Amino acid sequence: MLKSTGNKRRVVITGIGPVSANGIGKDEFWENILSGKSVAERIPDKFRKYHDYKTDYYVPLPEINLDDFAFIKKYARTLESTSILALTGTELALMDAGFKTGLDEPLNPENFENSGILLGNGISSLASGFSFYSFHTYKQFLIDLPPDYPQPKFNRMVIPATMPDSASSWVSILFGIKAFNYTLNASCASGTYAIGEAFRKIKDGYADTMITGGIEGLNDESGAILRGFDSLGTLTKSVDGRPMPFSRDRSGFLFAEGGGCILILEELEKAQKRGTNIYAEIVDYQSNSDAHNIVQVQESGEQITKLLKQIVGNHKIDYLNTHGTATELNDKVEQKVILEIFGEKANQPLINSTKSIMGHTIGASGAFEVAVTALSLSDSKIHANIAENTFEDLNLASETMNMKINCALKTSYGFGGHNAAMIIKKFEA
Repeated sequence: MLKSTGNKRRVVITGIGPVSANGIGKDEFWENILSGKSVAERIPDKFRKYHDYKTDYYVPLPEINLDDFAFIKKYARTLESTSILALTGTELALMDAGFKTGLDEPLNPENFENSGILLGNGISSLASGFSFYSFHTYKQFLIDLPPDYPQPKFNRMVIPATMPDSASSWVSILFGIKAFNYTLNASCASGTYAIGEAFRKIKDGYADTMITGGIEGLNDESGAILRGFDSLGTLTKSVDGRPMPFSRDRSGFLFAEGGGCILILEELEKAQKRGTNIYAEIVDYQSNSDAHNIVQVQESGEQITKLLKQIVGNHKIDYLNTHGTATELNDKVEQKVILEIFGEKANQPLINSTKSIMGHTIGASGAFEVAVTALSLSDSKIHANIAENTFEDLNLASETMNMKINCALKTSYGFGGHNAAMIIKKFEA
């Protein structure tokens, strides 16, 4: 491993590998984000056998054709959804960054000297753990369980399958990368935290290349995890599933069972030497905590305001990709902070919430949104904030538009009071 040089090196994004209900792979994903394609589906009737949900919609886990990822398919029976999402996203991101990697063999480790793997995960896989626990504890009572109910199963690999570090470890194992690897958890801000800390690893000289991003797999056969969020009263009650961030009609976020977005970060000179495409440059990342409440954002917005004042500084922000959950308090606090940092609408950057299209992928959300921000900078396009009856004092993007962006701000906030912000700029050699 490299040691810190004390010099602040430049860090660029060279690969993007999204795996979501909105699309698998950068091109399909970006096209559907720009078109505002809704992926909300009605909650399956089988879920309602167990609970009368307040929300009517959710976003199912993306369906991955593992025939397209042959060497991942070999291990599919051993892998939980978070690991499959991480491996698939890594393959896509590496190919997008121009690294030679085949569908039936691992990456050549020589390409990844002085590298690292740092993934964000909000909750980690629960389905196998639930099933194993039910089998172990209640097997004697489940003999006559109707066939249309989930059948609890014994899984001798339940411990490695549900370890929070499984995904980053599998990326290391299957791609043959013998570098440091670990998982970071900051709830709904996990993806942004992971990318931010990976940025610091390169900037401070501890790595030249980082595989980073966010993953979340919260699918289960009975909707138990969905019920957990529903019971907190955080989910949308809209008639079509659209969560509508920054709308006076908002009622909560659209729960997505998961997804993953992996990014390749590189030290600038190394990326230029490879001749690869550069999407954008990360120039700063900061974080702090509310120290206030386990699920609610601090109503005063004091810590978020402090964070954004610190990171924005003298930067002229053209675009703000918000956390934007469409929960009552979160949107109110974000509105308050935006007005305090940027002033009246005419002085604000263009604002949107990617969750207005994708829903909330919990620990993966920040990574998707960093990718969207980088693509917006690269392509000079900003997607619409899909909502009606919006806050009149915010400069919200009412439609997808072409706009040159030089400097963008990405923010994420998570249960437990985790706050993160990142400055991403259009790359200039």
